[in-house]
Amino acid sequence: MRQAINSLADLVLMEASRIKLLVGSLTLFLLVFLAIPDAGFAGVMPDSPQRNKMETVRSDKYAGVFIGPGFMKNRITDVDGFADWGNPGSVSNYDDTAFIGGVLVGKKFDAGGLILRMELDGALTNVSASTDKLDLEGLDETAESEFSWIISARGGVEQAVGRVTVFVTTGLAFAGISNSVTDIDFIDSGSMADPDDSFSKDSTEVGWVIGAGVETALSDAWALRLEGSYLDFGESTHLVNRSADNLCCGPETPRRVVSYEVENRLATARLAVIRWF
Repeated sequence: MRQAINSLADLVLMEASRIKLLVGSLTLFLLVFLAIPDAGFAGVMPDSPQRNKMETVRSDKYAGVFIGPGFMKNRITDVDGFADWGNPGSVSNYDDTAFIGGVLVGKKFDAGGLILRMELDGALTNVSASTDKLDLEGLDETAESEFSWIISARGGVEQAVGRVTVFVTTGLAFAGISNSVTDIDFIDSGSMADPDDSFSKDSTEVGWVIGAGVETALSDAWALRLEGSYLDFGESTHLVNRSADNLCCGPETPRRVVSYEVENRLATARLAVIRWF
């Protein structure tokens, strides 16, 4: 019981630290944005002979909340064929969906008719997916991935089309991601996880994001947004059979350390309510 309580306390402290980091980063960003004077981008205004030098143009600040589904897409490659015995490079895909909610802050710049935007958003989620198809015969090795938080910093452009504004953005994405493979060994007394042939890693990963969406005004101060985005966090390598006590990948192969490569991607669809300042 004591061990369970300690584990639960550690989990709560870990999640609290992540939430504090997320909220703190977004709060700092919002304060900076609200403190920056409306200098905007400087640009030449050619429509007047009096404006023959760089002049200040208008800027707008906003913040909002969003919610929507996140579509997690993962792929793990058994580089050496360790789990899929003697079949190096075998690939397993595992996907799932969960809701994502968060906040965003941003600023728009009217640079001589070209509307630019800068935006930071942060979200909390527990979207996860797993597969037991690494070893198709024994089904005793399970791969699992999970997103816990996501932050992205993006820039983009927009264009008004009637009462609707269409925009595209791209930039950097940061996420708390957990990747693991658990190998189960069956013994006389039951079953147990083999730590040497398993791995588990929680890390902050950096990737890229691209998105597009539409906004429409609800009033002078409020707007509604529908947006889709794609986030790619690349590939990470993880080692198993670290003691090299098992044959690598078949009856005639040496005993050596082997690796898995995991790719984490996420697509989102978000509905947001925006407040202008």
